[in-house]
Amino acid sequence: MSSSDEPDAVRPGWENFAERPVPEVHGATTAPEAELAGVLQRRHEELAAARGASASAATRVHATLFELAMLIGTLEQQVNRAGEPREAVDEKLRHRELKNVKDRMLDVLRGAGVEVRDPKGLTADEVLDWADPVHWLQSPEFDAEVVAETNEYAVFHDGAVVRFAQVVMGAPAPAPAPASKPEPEASPEPEAPPEPDPQVKPEPDAEMPPPGQTRAPTDT
Repeated sequence: MSSSDEPDAVRPGWENFAERPVPEVHGATTAPEAELAGVLQRRHEELAAARGASASAATRVHATLFELAMLIGTLEQQVNRAGEPREAVDEKLRHRELKNVKDRMLDVLRGAGVEVRDPKGLTADEVLDWADPVHWLQSPEFDAEVVAETNEYAVFHDGAVVRFAQVVMGAPAPAPAPASKPEPEASPEPEAPPEPDPQVKPEPDAEMPPPGQTRAPTDT
């Protein structure tokens, strides 16, 4: 039986509903306005915390950039010194100074969660997710597909790649094709003798007598 077939006597009406008291929380009633205000207050606190975290992250990024800018200035000094005559600066000292600046820059980046990776020498499977091949080099010196040269290093932030490496991949040289046997040269076919011209009569043999005469006997 559908609901439309039910008698009106069994249908619930407003007289079947009764007011219920507002629930109490810690001995005090919580009005809807107060509950909504609490939700908004918590949301405001979450947004304020997120803004604070973003501001702190921006401050750390700025500090990292400022530190790198100082180190780049130091690097420029060392590069300028590298252009001086060799008698003025010892080569080992120049190399040590440049390496020191490079290590300090990498330490600053690692402190900010940034890592620089060189994929040279790694196999294609190892760099599949963080290197882009820009060129392929085939040579017998490669036993498998590996990174032969790095054009640009990969950059990671907190373990995730943010900039792919640009690399030249090396691959084994293709196997030479088997040499084909030379085919024997066909011998030229003999030329057929020219056909006689029917309009040209053959000359009579000088030793043959004319018709009706016999050959004279020869002395022996």
